[in-house]
Amino acid sequence: MISVHNKEYDLLVIGETMVEFTCEGDVVNSSMFKMDVGGADIVVAAAAARLGSKVRLISAIAHDQFHSFLRERLTAQKIDISLVTTCQQSYNGLYFTSEKYPEYREYLIHHPGTASKHIIPTLVNPEYLENSKIIYASSELQSVSSQTQRTVFNAFLFAHTNKIMVAYDPNLRLQRWSFEEARMSLWGVLPLVDVFFVSWPEESKALFGYERPLDVIGFLLNRNVGTVVVKMGADGCMVGTDKCIRTFPQPDYGEANPFKTPALAGSAFNGAFLNCIANGYDPFAAAELANSVALFKGIKGWGIDSLPTVDDLRKE
Repeated sequence: MISVHNKEYDLLVIGETMVEFTCEGDVVNSSMFKMDVGGADIVVAAAAARLGSKVRLISAIAHDQFHSFLRERLTAQKIDISLVTTCQQSYNGLYFTSEKYPEYREYLIHHPGTASKHIIPTLVNPEYLENSKIIYASSELQSVSSQTQRTVFNAFLFAHTNKIMVAYDPNLRLQRWSFEEARMSLWGVLPLVDVFFVSWPEESKALFGYERPLDVIGFLLNRNVGTVVVKMGADGCMVGTDKCIRTFPQPDYGEANPFKTPALAGSAFNGAFLNCIANGYDPFAAAELANSVALFKGIKGWGIDSLPTVDDLRKE
């Protein structure tokens, strides 16, 4: 295994690349949309990269009308896409969403063939994993196919065996697959995870049956997860390790900065948190910065450009 100090990349994200279309009104009645690269895992990668982390992405992009646009947008975030494969006979996943109802996070997701089915175990070379400080994936990719589930498992198993940090978010999306499938995939990788992100209350209660964030943390720490992060939306987050459990309220930006949408703020949080961990911060310092990044994303709205840079955070 490469020494942490000699690793070229802070973060390796394995995830699905999608096209995001956002409107201001109802999706089905809108005629104007903003287009950007999207997907929960992509937001994690971009959030870390915009804060200065060196990020590499393993993904698949179809050679359709969006091919060049997606690659250009990822490259513009300074994400290394040298491991992103091009699929000749497929279509890129895309979703439509609205800013009109932020509390409901309205999504209409459509996968016409999906290039992400081409994210298969052979794309994940052990050399790529060894050269990264942290490996990240979520159930958004696992939900695509049995092959993507195997890809995530194999990557996590190699990383765990070779003492490379593994980070995971169950990212429960029941419009993509059944609850039983989601739960089985979670339990399959849980013994390999070092940093576990989970959203409260719906996701944490559904997956683990606990009402309180503290109980979720205790449950996962007892299963040898090193760091548990419970994201609590407007209430901030709770972070637990074997040494300490602390709560971090979300910063108050006041009425002058209304919160536009919570959608993908959790992914922005994950990217900021992992950026800090890769650069030597403890989980509690990482949580404070990640809270600020998630709030910044929620205030600015949709699109990758709503993620802050270090300079943006200094201005706040």
